[in-house]
Order: sequence, then C-alpha cells, then structure tokens
Amino acid sequence: YQGLVLGPYQILSPLGKGGMGTVYLARDSRRPEGRKALVALKVLPPKRAREEDRTLARFLREMDLAQRVGHPNLTRTFEAGDIGGVHYIAMEYIRGLSLSRLVGEHGPVGVARAARLFAEVADGLGHAHEKGLIHRDLKPANIMVTPRGHAKVLDLGLALAVGEELPEDKSIVGGQGYVVGTMDYIAPEQVYDSTQVDARSDLYALGCSLYFALTGQPPFPGGTSVQKMKRHRSEYAEPISDLNPTVPAEFSRVVARLMEKDPRRRYQTAAAARDALRAWAEPGSISEDRDPDQTEAEVVQELERSFTDPGAFFETIPAAVFTEPTRKGRRPPRDEDESDVRETKPVPIWLILIPAGVMVMCLAAACTGLLLYLLKA
Repeated sequence: YQGLVLGPYQILSPLGKGGMGTVYLARDSRRPEGRKALVALKVLPPKRAREEDRTLARFLREMDLAQRVGHPNLTRTFEAGDIGGVHYIAMEYIRGLSLSRLVGEHGPVGVARAARLFAEVADGLGHAHEKGLIHRDLKPANIMVTPRGHAKVLDLGLALAVGEELPEDKSIVGGQGYVVGTMDYIAPEQVYDSTQVDARSDLYALGCSLYFALTGQPPFPGGTSVQKMKRHRSEYAEPISDLNPTVPAEFSRVVARLMEKDPRRRYQTAAAARDALRAWAEPGSISEDRDPDQTEAEVVQELERSFTDPGAFFETIPAAVFTEPTRKGRRPPRDEDESDVRETKPVPIWLILIPAGVMVMCLAAACTGLLLYLLKA
C-alpha cells in the first residue's frame, strides 16, 4: 500500500502488523505539512473483509469503542473510512518507542522511571474503565514511550465493553475454545472466559508488563501458549529480586499485588494502582535528548512501532487442567492491609473417576490372567 492514497491519507511506510490489519504511517492532506500531519492508519485488507465477516465487524467495532475515550495516556482515534472496499481507521501517530523495544534495546527500566510510566498507564486504563471498556490486551508492545518520556496505551482492537456479549470470545474449558489476549500477559480468569473479565484483569496485565519492564522478561518466559496459560493460573513468577536485585522489596510487593491470581487480592481499581505507583515515581523525562521537531523524513526512517505481537489476536487452544498456585516461584509477602481472601475450588469429578476406572480395568485384567493360568494348570 506504500504510496497509496485513501481519501485524504497518503500512505508513507509500514509501522507494524497485527491480527486486525496493518498499521501505516500516513500523511493527512487536510493538515499543514509537518509532524502534525502524520497519522497512524490501520488498514484492513479487502480480502480479509470479504472472507471473514467477524474480522470486519471487529474492525468497525474498534472505531466505535475508541471514540468513547479521550485521555492524555490513551491514543486518540480520529475517524474511519472505506475507499473501494479498503477499510481504515485513522489514529494519532505516537512518536517514540514501544516499551518492548525500549527494554529490548536498552535493558530494564529503573524503578522510579518505571513507576512513573506505569502510573500514567494506570491513569489511562482508569479512564477507559470509567467509560465501560476493558482493554484485555495490555502488554509492553501496546505501551508507547514518547520522546518526552510519557506513556501512551495503544490498540483497543480487543477491548470489551462492559455488558457486551461476544460469544466467539468465550473460552470453553473441557473442549476447544478461543482465548483473547496475549499469553505472556493474560490474567488467569481471562483464560477461562475472555468475556468474564473486569478492570482487575487489566491490572494483572499491568503487573505483568511492569514485571517485564523491571526484569527484561515476562513473568513466565518460554514454553507453549498452553504452558504459559497453566503457569499464569497455577504458578508464581520468579521473584523480581532474583532477576534484578536493585528493585526494593516494597516495590516488588506492589508488582506482586497487581499479579495476584485471585482478582480479589489485587488492587481493586486502576486509581488505587496508580496511587501506589506514584509513591515510587520520579519527576522528569525518560528521554529528553530526542528532538520533538524531527522532520517527517527522519520520523519515517528512525521510528518504528509494533501495535501487536504476532499471534496476539486469537489462539485456538486445547482445554487444560488448572490447579492452585505452586511454590515454584515464591509468593511474596502480603501487604499488612491486604485481606486474606481464599477460594476453594472443587476437584472435577472426572479427575477422580478416570484414574479409578483405570485401576479397576487393570485389576480385572490381572484377575482374568490369573484365572486362565489356574485353569490351564
């Protein structure tokens, strides 16, 4: 599509590719020449729109949801259009680096800077929650760090409106099902049913992303998607202090509370998480050295952005058996004011019946063999 004109937008170069289409850097011809004329244009290929009605519906739905929000730490959405069967969404172009790239190229972020960045992310999430939206796919690749060191949350493509019914998003434990989200950062309850989530599910992803920023790796690196989902449900992540000794124990407890398996043990609102993070935040900017008035050509050449990681849209998975958290990773001590909430889960009856049936069959076979031996004797 490079060089193609879609309505008032001329496509300049690709920025990233995700499950809902490709994102391009484009110029809005209605605006004066310069940086403010640049937009991020998400384009859905006509072939996908024709072949997959659900994809087109989700694409248009993203625009509707994005127009509900307006916050300094959330990406703005301008308009949507359809030119010759090519659907597009025009969004604010955020100059900077994704958190995933920033950490990948420069290593873990310091505690004070990470706290300030993630306090801003929490503030943006809180606004979305107030508008009735759950992000469901917060991750380092969807957090942009601007040249002046501020955070912008990207991509509402997988967002869920509170009370919205999306049957295709349901994860069916006991058979095949869809799980919406990115496996490295998905909340345990989102694995079971991606429609039965709330603000606290986003806070779990916030904690996992903060863990990545501090350590340089997600809580459960390696393994298949199913293995990662099991670990989110049944294991505690390796203590941050083992990977980054410079992180104070008190701040590690803030991260651990965000990543609690039981939603009732987490911070209950994004505002509460924001306030806890602000207590550790530093003023100032992460990257004052970047020129805010870079030319359009320099932006095209030097800055890249990935809206979503490969495989983040839908993953078809076999059902898995989840257990209570093990102590492979030590559970950090709780805050003094944290309530002791426990949830007892019944053991599925088939876990009892199947082993019992196998034992009965083995005993029956042994007895039959012994009887035949005695008859021959």
